[in-house]
Amino acid sequence: MKKAMAFCLAALMAAGMTTSAFAAAKDVNPGSVTFDQDSFINGKASVELEYDAVAEPTYTITIPMGVQLVKGGTTSTFKAEGISNLNGGKIVLSITSTRKSGMPDDCPDFALYRGHNYVPYEVQGFYKDGTSHFVSELNKEVMSFDEDGEYRYRVIPSKIIPVTGTYWGNITFQFDIVGAES
Repeated sequence: MKKAMAFCLAALMAAGMTTSAFAAAKDVNPGSVTFDQDSFINGKASVELEYDAVAEPTYTITIPMGVQLVKGGTTSTFKAEGISNLNGGKIVLSITSTRKSGMPDDCPDFALYRGHNYVPYEVQGFYKDGTSHFVSELNKEVMSFDEDGEYRYRVIPSKIIPVTGTYWGNITFQFDIVGAES
């Protein structure tokens, strides 16, 4: 038992010496600091830390829950507030889905439905400079912006109505930040 204990103590001392040998090496990585026994003050050493924190982009978008369409189209607005830290980027509005639960499988995208009758529509996004953009495909830019304000879009149903009555539909918007510098 004494021999086993002596062997364990010898192994621990050898490991401690090995670690000390590695710690005394003078390999210095760029930006690192080397300390030796003469550089400690009361056994303490300190290292300065620096971290370039980048604030994450923020924004709040308020959209009406529904839009009642009329012949010729309906214009709706949404409000963008608290836009900050875009780092040169912009917020891009696109449409990721026009499907509503319960819609027939054969109902095309960008269409209102009533039973098996469909009314196609397109969406027009208005930019602050007065220009506009028409969209009738998923995942395409409707508009973009980089400042607080009220922004308009228009939903324009087709002029051809197969059957008189109420038609339903849905638009799922996606807001993404694009073009931001890292």
